[in-house]
Amino acid sequence: MSRIPHARRIRSLALVAALATVPPLLAGCASPAAEPAVPDGLVVSIKQGRLDVVAGRLVVRFENHDATPVTIESFTVETPTLAPGLQRSEAIELDADDAVDIRLDLPASVCDVEPGPVDVELTLRAADGTREARLTADDPFDTVARVNGADCLGESVAAVAAIVMPEHLRSTGVGPDRRAFIDVRVEPAASGDRSMRIERVYGTTLLNAEDGIDWTLGLDVATGAAPFTISLPVRPARCDAHAIADDKRGTILPFELATDDGRAGRLDVPADDGLKAELYAYYGERCGLAAPAG
Repeated sequence: MSRIPHARRIRSLALVAALATVPPLLAGCASPAAEPAVPDGLVVSIKQGRLDVVAGRLVVRFENHDATPVTIESFTVETPTLAPGLQRSEAIELDADDAVDIRLDLPASVCDVEPGPVDVELTLRAADGTREARLTADDPFDTVARVNGADCLGESVAAVAAIVMPEHLRSTGVGPDRRAFIDVRVEPAASGDRSMRIERVYGTTLLNAEDGIDWTLGLDVATGAAPFTISLPVRPARCDAHAIADDKRGTILPFELATDDGRAGRLDVPADDGLKAELYAYYGERCGLAAPAG
């Protein structure tokens, strides 16, 4: 009889020992590995300057507000509305309280998808070693949405018609009496069932309409229609030699359009180098800033 309590004690001790191993096992299953920590004070943002818009680049800005230097060995920018390709594999050294702007060529936009955050995958090297990390970029000016909107509007417009700037400026007269016209060619697609409306062309920092600032048009364009020309009488927006010297976007005409698939906004149509030079010469001649060509 004395062996029964002894056996019970053995089984009880075994049960206690078994139960003691359960919490660590459960904890191991329930707690996934923590994501690698990003150094305190490391932030990233997205932006574009005026020249970046013209060049088709995106600026990725890294700021290190920490007291410890960090090296970004490589990074990749990911967001649903831009195709893959925003990446850099050259190391970037960031000292304490340092910042750097990295310019990358923009890939194609992805249209008709839900927008999402701009995530940056990083390979970091700091005093405690190298690791992978992930940051969500700040986009204070909605740069990615603006780029995507412009690209997708351009794609929609191109399905209806090509908007072609002329090779040369048409003009009459000389000196301050010279008058000029930008003859824009609209070439509808030969087939399809698409349409759009060209509401207006906005004046620029360099050029305005002869009788105002903008050119109000209100033109409907449909696929299969005959090509036609829009003649824009143009004058200097102001007479200032610095306007040409400092010009960034003065010869890029912003068209306000709306397409039948619901897209609307401004589409920038730039002058090529030859037309740009002629517009500068016209500006100077009409303003009396340069002698008329002889």
